[in-house]
Amino acid sequence: PMRTPRDTFSLNQEDGMPMPSATPRDIKMHDLAMRNQLRSGLASLPKPKDTEWEFEIPDEEQETARADDTVEEDAAERDRREQAIRAAEEELERRRRTQVMQKDLPRPPVVDLTMLLKKADSIQNAAEAMIARETALLMANDAAQYPLTDSQFKGIYKPIERFDDDALADARLLILSETKPLPQLQQIQDFFESRAKNSMLLGLGCYNDDEEEQEAAMRAAFDAVQDSIMASAEQGAKLEKKLALHLGGYQKRQKMLKDKISDASDALEKARNALSGFKTLAISEDVAIDRRLEALREEVMYVTKREREAQE
Repeated sequence: PMRTPRDTFSLNQEDGMPMPSATPRDIKMHDLAMRNQLRSGLASLPKPKDTEWEFEIPDEEQETARADDTVEEDAAERDRREQAIRAAEEELERRRRTQVMQKDLPRPPVVDLTMLLKKADSIQNAAEAMIARETALLMANDAAQYPLTDSQFKGIYKPIERFDDDALADARLLILSETKPLPQLQQIQDFFESRAKNSMLLGLGCYNDDEEEQEAAMRAAFDAVQDSIMASAEQGAKLEKKLALHLGGYQKRQKMLKDKISDASDALEKARNALSGFKTLAISEDVAIDRRLEALREEVMYVTKREREAQE
């Protein structure tokens, strides 16, 4: 009757003691006993385990990228991008053609590949013959791939080898370097120094002595360097947080092992000092034992001699 519906620990049990006949001292002792019993019961419960949790915090850049991916792209923006891609591809394809096709120069209406190759083979100079042969093949390729109105092509056409853009660019550079005379080193140095007085400003792109231009260039360079430093600092802070998150347990373990090693080293040093002291004491005792034994022998001999003399 004295229990509540939630009294699962039986805190209100009377242990057979009627409440009306109990004195205040009995009630107080009963409450104290129940508290001690409850405290001992709670103390017997197992202790909670120390569990380390690692939380992976997503980067702001990744969240921004995910948010950008979820946003549907505008149709006009997509069409504009696709048109720019097609224009770039067409421009690349146009640059891969011959200079005659790029500059829309006049072409012969009749191209006889067999005759052109025979003329190229009849040239005595090997370099000129090679150039003439390549020219004939290019003319045949242009006539076959991009024919003119009422044009004729004679001969057996074979597709020419296609080179990549890097190889063509390198070839153009080699042609320019071989055909145009190179300036002297002194001329290059004089021309470079004549553009501006300060080499640092030359590196920033200031080729004139205009103070406003120089100040603007230095400000732009300073802002670029500052932005780069801030970006590097933010990236370093993010990496530091990640490393602290993933390596926090190892750091705690390292600190604990370091303290244990330090304590063990101190204890070992103390033990070595104690051992050295005990060894010194042992050596001193060995020396003192012989001396004390000799003194005791002399004393015994003296006492024995006196006793013998006294008996005589």
